[in-house]
Amino acid sequence: MPRGRAVVLDRPLGTFSIEEFPVPDPAPGTVLLSMELCGCCATDAHTYLGQWKNARFPALLGHENVGSVHALGAGGQRDYLGRELQPGDRVFARWGWCGQCYECRSLQQPRRCRNRTISYGGMSVDGPFSGGLAEYLYLSAPATTFMLKLNVPASTAVLSEPLGVAVTAVRRAQPRMGETVVVQGSGAIGLLTLGLAKHAGASRAIVVGGPRDRLEMARAFGADVVVDIDRVRNPEKRTRAVLAETPGGLGADLVFGCVGLAPAWLEGISYVRDGGRFMELGLASDTGDVSFNPSTQLVARNITLMGTLGLESYQDAVVAGRIMEQRQLPLERLVSHQLPLERVGDAIQALNSNFTVDGRTAIKIAIAPNGTVG
Repeated sequence: MPRGRAVVLDRPLGTFSIEEFPVPDPAPGTVLLSMELCGCCATDAHTYLGQWKNARFPALLGHENVGSVHALGAGGQRDYLGRELQPGDRVFARWGWCGQCYECRSLQQPRRCRNRTISYGGMSVDGPFSGGLAEYLYLSAPATTFMLKLNVPASTAVLSEPLGVAVTAVRRAQPRMGETVVVQGSGAIGLLTLGLAKHAGASRAIVVGGPRDRLEMARAFGADVVVDIDRVRNPEKRTRAVLAETPGGLGADLVFGCVGLAPAWLEGISYVRDGGRFMELGLASDTGDVSFNPSTQLVARNITLMGTLGLESYQDAVVAGRIMEQRQLPLERLVSHQLPLERVGDAIQALNSNFTVDGRTAIKIAIAPNGTVG
């Protein structure tokens, strides 16, 4: 029986090791992917730090998955749009919900599933190829797996998950023609949100973030103004710098929080004009409490606060796929690093520290389990 490699994290703040497991023969209706790329995201970094309290260990991380169909179980399988899968097809795959609760069946909102634990699971429950940081990904529960065929390079397709997150946030926040938006955070989520907000009609976009290489990328995605947090280190000075770039110095119509740290949330709200809107999409894990006055910071200013936990619906993922295939954003520039399985630890360390790998700023890190791809 052939064997394949997978990266296993033994415990929070623990050790990443590469282990070999038998490659399963797909059961009827299931799909075995040969992994091309798996994006490393903050979810993986937070799990390593132990900030996802419901994660099971030892864990197989990786949920931003794109691979080619290696084998199909008897009866075949179709993607979400009803297209028959064939060996060699490139597929974005997402799973981790029960398929039975009200949110899954009636609302088609898997991220709101009442019974889900986390987007990847412990080995004892989900098997050896249930996370994307492996040479194979076994989609063993087709009823609760989202699959979408994509006609784009793997280095673009691997952005399906974060682009879908941005689609959800922009769809709900509804940037309008003539509006000024601020994107707080210049990582992959921030850059994708920026691009979609401008594409949706926002006339002016201000990005607050760093380091410099990411801010240069922000201009390629539509930023009109950038505020470098490495140069403007004082939050009050940053707020003044942002407000100075808004109409009348009154603040932005819409702010997207894409940092993922609780203290940054308060700063982001200070960018919003009275009567404006704030959408938080970066705080997927608990990074602590902040002091907030609902009277003076919310009601008196008549602002709208919104939050979204990632990719909310299947349809948002379909929209993300269409945006990719229509080449509406410079997505081919985002993946800055493709690393082998042996360097998963380096990727996680970069996400939890200075966003630097091999002396270069990481825009988006992807793991290439079977070698670098285009």
